[in-house]
Amino acid sequence: MTRHEHIRAVLSDPRFSSNRRDPGFPSLSHEPPPSSDLKPLLLEMDPPEHGQARRAVLGEFTVQRTQALGSRIQQIVDQHIDAMLAGPKPVDLVQAFSLPVPSLVICELLGVPYADHEFFQTRSGALVNQKTPAEEIARAVGELMMYLGRLVAAKAENPTDDLLGRQIAKQRESGAVNCKTWCRWRSSCCSPGTRPPRT
Repeated sequence: MTRHEHIRAVLSDPRFSSNRRDPGFPSLSHEPPPSSDLKPLLLEMDPPEHGQARRAVLGEFTVQRTQALGSRIQQIVDQHIDAMLAGPKPVDLVQAFSLPVPSLVICELLGVPYADHEFFQTRSGALVNQKTPAEEIARAVGELMMYLGRLVAAKAENPTDDLLGRQIAKQRESGAVNCKTWCRWRSSCCSPGTRPPRT
């Protein structure tokens, strides 16, 4: 679909669902559906659950918080433009700019160490590639979850001043921190930054 009115119609039609646990969900890869034991991710929810979950993190995207990231985003963009201008020509715009810049911004927002980004990029890339064999997907999922488990546990012990750290702190105030849910949530947030934007 390419027309705005068609997309709006689909998004508002209850016959369409984002629930990957639905037996009729059209899977585009060999990745197995999420376990019923895990809380669905925001992208996997339908109304009214989607609205409730979305409101829980809206405070992280206020004008003030967005503006606070502005100078860091500008720094990231400037660094990559300078590197392209100073480097050999011609330059691969995707590899030199379109791929690393969104990834760095997402990592900055969430508190993901960028030193670990190549790890996320290769594993997440395997998950979104329709040609990835099922065994490779299973291995990538396992490696991601193991790493994220350690990272989320560390933030649960000592919450940091980033989106994930603050959300974990809020969850801890209302009950126990569900590390498995946060691992999947964090992985889903990192994935968009592993693919260049498309028009």
